[in-house]
Amino acid sequence: MGVTVVTAAFGSVPRVGIAGVDARTRRRGPRGVARVAPFPFPTHRNRREASSSSSSSSPRATRAPPACSAGPRPPGSDARPGWRVALTTMPATRPTLGVSFWPDFAYDASGATTLGVVTDKKGPVLHLDFDVSTFEGPPVCGRTTTVLGVPLPPGIRIDIVPISLRGFLDTSTGECRLDFDARFKGSIFGEGFIALPPMTVRSPLTTDATRGARRSATGSRFGTVPPPKQEAGGSPARGGVTMNSVALDVCAGGKAGDLAELVAVASVPRVTGPWDWLMNALLQLPADALAVLPCRLRTWDPSEPLNAAGENASNASDAERLVVRALDDRFEIHAHRRRTRPTVTGEQTTMAMLTFGAATFVEESHQLVL
Repeated sequence: MGVTVVTAAFGSVPRVGIAGVDARTRRRGPRGVARVAPFPFPTHRNRREASSSSSSSSPRATRAPPACSAGPRPPGSDARPGWRVALTTMPATRPTLGVSFWPDFAYDASGATTLGVVTDKKGPVLHLDFDVSTFEGPPVCGRTTTVLGVPLPPGIRIDIVPISLRGFLDTSTGECRLDFDARFKGSIFGEGFIALPPMTVRSPLTTDATRGARRSATGSRFGTVPPPKQEAGGSPARGGVTMNSVALDVCAGGKAGDLAELVAVASVPRVTGPWDWLMNALLQLPADALAVLPCRLRTWDPSEPLNAAGENASNASDAERLVVRALDDRFEIHAHRRRTRPTVTGEQTTMAMLTFGAATFVEESHQLVL
């Protein structure tokens, strides 16, 4: 017959069902006896509900596949320690800077490229370290930045002085995280007129989601960003490289999978110094700061800079080969400057200060006139 269920004598007492059985699967039998149906009625409504519930709750349907299986492979899959990398800022499709309650800024740093090296590789994960002396980020001013489509007022300028930029790239999933430490030095009509106190900010850039106290953002991994549309006859981007006196657009070219969008939500503390009351009041410090960095990452073997595309070398265009060759030449120039730059140790500095102090003491004691 079926499995019977004892019902309460009063309507205010809830019904007692069979453990492990959904109450929606029970239907009334003859003489008011409830029996459990072995399965729901195969009606069109049940089939539709089952289909919608399985598609929305199934892990396979909601889990995002790795970048390598969903499309182009991220860059650097064949890289090794010692390979060189170049991180180029691409044209943005949304505002790239924001702080406190102010509207987000549209900051155009397209073409700015920072060079670095692969310091280590553990499985598919590359450890990257960038030389901040090659940083080309332009200042935040009316020439590069707009707010709601209006350029910043004349005289306002914020220089970005990088301190360090390093992190990792997972070439199997396209995930990338970089720690960018920098000082932001602001001025109004030049540092000789109003020099605002500098702000030191640590920005943890990521291709995934990040959240602060009041702001949040979500990036895009390598291998998931479609290539931008190239306009015919377009001018080279700001901060491009030159090869044999020919300007090259570092934002053009590239290969499939080397584009991503890094985002960061950093905490900006209160500042101290001259005009600190103005900065703290205008920006409501401490506050969250937003940074969006659409970028292209190139990797190449320094022994073969013209074979920059690695596994896809046969598909690399001549323009891309020239860009990588120019970037490699720029890397060599900075490396030569570091090698030839005189280095002063701490002991030498201490000895020089002691010598200078002793000479000054002798001069003042004996009132010597040179």
